[in-house]
Amino acid sequence: MDVGMVVTTDHTPVGDLATIVSIDDYRVNDRTGCEALGHTEVDLKENDLDLLRAQLSALKQGKAIYKPVYNHITGLKDTPERVEPNALMIFEGLHPFADESLRRALDLSIYIDIPANMKFFWKARRDVEERFWTTEQLKADIERTESAFAQFVEPQKRNADLILVYEPSEARGLPYLNVKLIQKKHGAFTPVSLTKEVLLAGPVAGRLRSYDDTWFGSPVTVLEMDGEFDHVDIDYDDEVREVEEHLLNLAFQWPGQLTETMKQQRKLGLPGCLDGTGLFQTIIAMQTRGLYDHELPA
Repeated sequence: MDVGMVVTTDHTPVGDLATIVSIDDYRVNDRTGCEALGHTEVDLKENDLDLLRAQLSALKQGKAIYKPVYNHITGLKDTPERVEPNALMIFEGLHPFADESLRRALDLSIYIDIPANMKFFWKARRDVEERFWTTEQLKADIERTESAFAQFVEPQKRNADLILVYEPSEARGLPYLNVKLIQKKHGAFTPVSLTKEVLLAGPVAGRLRSYDDTWFGSPVTVLEMDGEFDHVDIDYDDEVREVEEHLLNLAFQWPGQLTETMKQQRKLGLPGCLDGTGLFQTIIAMQTRGLYDHELPA
């Protein structure tokens, strides 16, 4: 999906078509104040959802806002910045649909569901290998926010339109992935599905399939990819092309768009381009663009 070739280097990224707003900026206290109260950043009381709600509404009405800025490096709140409305406004963070009024304000809601074993694995790769944390520090950091996450964040997944679930590969285990794209029926757009199961023949052989299921009582269609596409470029292209040929309800702007987009991701070496991470993110982007195009006046 093309969200604009020119992106600003300001705190809030702004492209020709999309602006990405971090909900972390709506924290009530700075880091010291939060710790003094014995809170974590995950607690709802540490997030100014009233201001978020008001500014989200203002942007939808075409009005500019002065958005707060939280500095993750210093732990302080910086000078608010002016944000203009854009064609696509993306709100990312821990509490984008924490209550009914926020959910009603969003046209599409996406939840990233990461089980505890995956969360530990990914944090270990980042914090132990890159930040030189000890295993004890890693466990303590997870435990610090675990109960608040279960209380305030995780319940939101039942209300999301789309849920991306990351699990260890059923066939190979970690570091390989089994990724599921859970799509609620009767949502913002018709769920994408497969006409047949597609088998992958690369060195980390896997499969793609789709099936109907329920998610907290709601009917859903699930796209599931276990394993990876072939690592050899020509075989990679062929496998992605086969998947695209068997996808139903994909909102493409031209035939072969998914394959060409994935090929570009592969050429750039982007994370997840070999597994369901990149595939499903690309599908979500294409569906979102299709939803946006549908809303444009004729």
